[in-house]
Amino acid sequence: MEDNGLSSCSFPFIVAEQEICLEICTLDNVIEAAEMADDNQIKTNLMEEKTQALYFIQEMGWLLHRSRVKVRLGPMAPVQDRFHFNRFIWLVGFSMDHDWCAVMKKLLNIVFEGTVDTGDHASVELALLEMGLLHKAVKRNCRPMVEILLKFVPVKASDGGDSNEKQVNKSPDRFIFRPDTVGPARLTPLHVAASMHGSENVLDALTDDPGMVIHFLLFCLYHIY
Repeated sequence: MEDNGLSSCSFPFIVAEQEICLEICTLDNVIEAAEMADDNQIKTNLMEEKTQALYFIQEMGWLLHRSRVKVRLGPMAPVQDRFHFNRFIWLVGFSMDHDWCAVMKKLLNIVFEGTVDTGDHASVELALLEMGLLHKAVKRNCRPMVEILLKFVPVKASDGGDSNEKQVNKSPDRFIFRPDTVGPARLTPLHVAASMHGSENVLDALTDDPGMVIHFLLFCLYHIY
């Protein structure tokens, strides 16, 4: 049963691909540190981190469970059992804060399965863009996460075939996270990276994006001037 209280009679666990489990297993250190701390103030802070870690494992476990049900039942999966978008946002934020690229990619794939209820958003793409993930990855100066987002292309049911046979369409218009996307204060990820000290690697990733956005802009400027 789902136990939001994290009581002693319920302990969450994850069954997923190896690279995902390897990232999530780093939470073992957080949980062990909280149990071994002696100083009260330090122990209080570590216990909060432990609670957050266990909450992530619980929520991720339920999302994976519902994703599996959705894949198994297809159109017959109950609509009312979809994962709430606010819970999904929390999982994405936690993964971003830990620079978990494999988990992030899994979350992005799941949201396009129809497992997550995106509420009043016109589309999944718009819901994700409102989260400003590429801007956040750039601010964290995390090149692997920036590259994961730039390369991400959703696999939709309309692409045809089953989950093992789908051919992902990687035409430029299918890339969701673009280096020229305008965010807060009308700044793009490129603006953010250019204004940061020591962000050369991230800037390189943005200017070498698979959607060729920057190359197209430079081509246009060359022919204008």
